[in-house]
Amino acid sequence: MYRVNEIFHSVQGEGSYLGCPATFVRLSGCNLNCAWCDTDHSEKEFLTAEEIANRVDYEKVIITGGEPTIYDLKPLLLELKKRGKKTMLETNGTNPTDDIRHLLDWIVCSPKPETNWAINERCLFDELKYVVDGNFEPEIHIPKGIKEKYKDRIWLQPESSNFNLRSKEAFYFAMKDSSLRVGIQLHKIINVR
Repeated sequence: MYRVNEIFHSVQGEGSYLGCPATFVRLSGCNLNCAWCDTDHSEKEFLTAEEIANRVDYEKVIITGGEPTIYDLKPLLLELKKRGKKTMLETNGTNPTDDIRHLLDWIVCSPKPETNWAINERCLFDELKYVVDGNFEPEIHIPKGIKEKYKDRIWLQPESSNFNLRSKEAFYFAMKDSSLRVGIQLHKIINVR
């Protein structure tokens, strides 16, 4: 059983799959407590992998949270794969993903300040998203090896409570380092979920 906050359909608002229609499965709970987090982590339903998969309407399925890796995701991912879905995961990078990597088509890692932007050495991923929050400094918090390996797949996402200032910071960081990209939250701009 999975503690589910919500299942909804929208476009991916961030990163490499920006604008793609998808079903979002938001699992409840997180192992971090970031000060600026705007996500509701409360549980609304307890569902099996099959019950979740029955609510998926789109080919792309984005499993998010909270922090999805606090769950055993294998049963859910196997059920989605059995149904021909393209599976994607959003994680804060604190837990391993190497044991489920083969069941995922895309993993976004978003390291957080609570862990000093560290990434678990067994967390495998395809792209990175850093929230620009006034404390984040790419030169300090993104290791050189990560910048080289993930060039053009490192997104700087302005923290939304002070969007104008944080957007300018993200812009200046990217202009100083061409391995970085400025991100947006398309779903907020077009006013959808």
